[in-house]
Amino acid sequence: MNQTLMWRRILDEASFEQASVRMDPDGIEIAGTALLAEAGAPLRIDYRLTCDAGWITRRVEATQSFQGRTRTLTLDHDGQGQWQRDGTPAPQLDGCLDVDLGISPATNALPINRLRLAVGETREIRAAWVLFPEFAVKPAAQSYERLGEGLYRYRGLDSDFQAEVAVDEAGFPTDYGTIWRRIATGPATRNVQQVTAEALLSPAASPVLGEAAHAFDWVIGGWRAEVTDFAEGVPVASDIGEWWFSWALDGRAIQDVWIAPARGRRQDIRIADRYSTTLRFYDAGAGLWRIIWINPVTGTVNRLAGTRQGDRILLEGEEYGSPARWSFNDIRPDSFTWRGEIQKPDGSWRLDAEFRLVRVMG
Repeated sequence: MNQTLMWRRILDEASFEQASVRMDPDGIEIAGTALLAEAGAPLRIDYRLTCDAGWITRRVEATQSFQGRTRTLTLDHDGQGQWQRDGTPAPQLDGCLDVDLGISPATNALPINRLRLAVGETREIRAAWVLFPEFAVKPAAQSYERLGEGLYRYRGLDSDFQAEVAVDEAGFPTDYGTIWRRIATGPATRNVQQVTAEALLSPAASPVLGEAAHAFDWVIGGWRAEVTDFAEGVPVASDIGEWWFSWALDGRAIQDVWIAPARGRRQDIRIADRYSTTLRFYDAGAGLWRIIWINPVTGTVNRLAGTRQGDRILLEGEEYGSPARWSFNDIRPDSFTWRGEIQKPDGSWRLDAEFRLVRVMG
């Protein structure tokens, strides 16, 4: 099954979910987006979960956007009932084999396919229940009873809730009581750009970074930049730029896209042209963050290294064959100043560029 499925929440006619399902001999991946009206406010959940070939949940990544705040969650499961949340053991979930995303009818397919009940058979399970918008995860005692060829009864054993769930031949709900109804089915439509972005980008830092992640974790998000270029220390040109940061490579690095002038202003390029990317990674042996900056517009590749010192990050290396330093200064939650400097023959520093940044997303 490689399909895209869409459900409407008929309970209130105010929410939708779309999910793409991919199956191969090694397992199952479900990647979806739920758009919900939560107490009159827009709530968006983007998730991706993987199961092994036996439909046991192995990994869940979820990002929630609600009330101007973005939150991320990663759950890892060893397949034997032991879980970690964001890299930290979650013993309260011991014994759970499935995940239940509280806003998703799609995840009912996991225990239905894993249990393979005979008609008339009932099984009780424990599931890692993710609640939105609380973003809490707790164990939930549940049961599934197979009523017919494509019909199940779901019960929440910690409450009085129950619902009949009609499913297709692949075990995915078509009707979930009086709450959700499948309204569209079609072939999977993911493209290579989307799949590459999912493989590259990560919702959060890897736990292996530990405290080192805090040097740069504040920068994740989007920034508007007032860019000024200098010649011999004198400002010569200015414009507006944009700078976007995300965790990448399974959360072990940070990658950015650095664009100046901004995309809406590139028809009139007056400052140094930067459509570039930086990869930042932590060198635990040296205790330093190392960066590689690549600007394909000019063919420039710079390598620098350093760490955070108070409200400043100083990175040192070479640029155009001369000692260079890049610094993040006056770091605040929603603003900072970036400066690029080159050392002159007399040992003093010459300012080449300055970005004054204000957060626009994060």
